[in-house]
Amino acid sequence: MGLFRRSEAVSPEPRLYEGFAGLEAAEPIDLAVNVLLRLFPRGDGAHYRPETVLGVIQDLAGISEVPGVTVRGTITTPRARYALDPFYLQCVLIWEHALLAGRLSRGSEAYHHVVLLPRGHQALTSASPEEELRALIQAQSG
Repeated sequence: MGLFRRSEAVSPEPRLYEGFAGLEAAEPIDLAVNVLLRLFPRGDGAHYRPETVLGVIQDLAGISEVPGVTVRGTITTPRARYALDPFYLQCVLIWEHALLAGRLSRGSEAYHHVVLLPRGHQALTSASPEEELRALIQAQSG
């Protein structure tokens, strides 16, 4: 009988996709918009490492474990990241194409950071950020 009880961590974000199958079935623009909205909720200029973006994708899909490759229920090891890397890269390529966010690498950093670009900041601080992001992405897609 201990004072502390262990409970499952619950993401504050609602699950939008059902696991890996949901991510695979997701419309790429939909996923890119939802990840960007959660990564930069106030349109701030923070730089995020890939692990942070992967964590957002993991939360949106309700993925608590990747069988055989997770460490304590989080995606932190290079092998575990491989499972979500295609979704991460797909989002980043969409953002870069629409000039919303991009990858930046400085010095001896092994990873690129995701950085919000001025156009992304304007969209995220607009009256309707989701609609604005979709419009900007679709304008570059078609």
